[in-house]
Amino acid sequence: MPRIKKSRKAKGFIDDSGPSRQERLADPESYDSRKRKALEEKKKKHKSVYEKKREAEKADKNKNGQLERKTRLADKIRQLNKDKEQKEQKEQN
Repeated sequence: MPRIKKSRKAKGFIDDSGPSRQERLADPESYDSRKRKALEEKKKKHKSVYEKKREAEKADKNKNGQLERKTRLADKIRQLNKDKEQKEQKEQN
């Protein structure tokens, strides 16, 4: 005796499969969109040679810029430090 599969033949059958993938991704709070966002953040983004060079130049410029500050406060601090060193040298001698 063959087995007969159950079939839904009811009138007005409602398809409750849920929203499509695009709709789920459009909703920022859905599992799929949060998962995709996490995967994108996890990926390592490689910088171009141009960007690496630019960052290196910027870092060098920042280091040099901090050493060569030409402001009144910086000059005052340098002078105070110089005076302290001179006093310490006199006390040691």
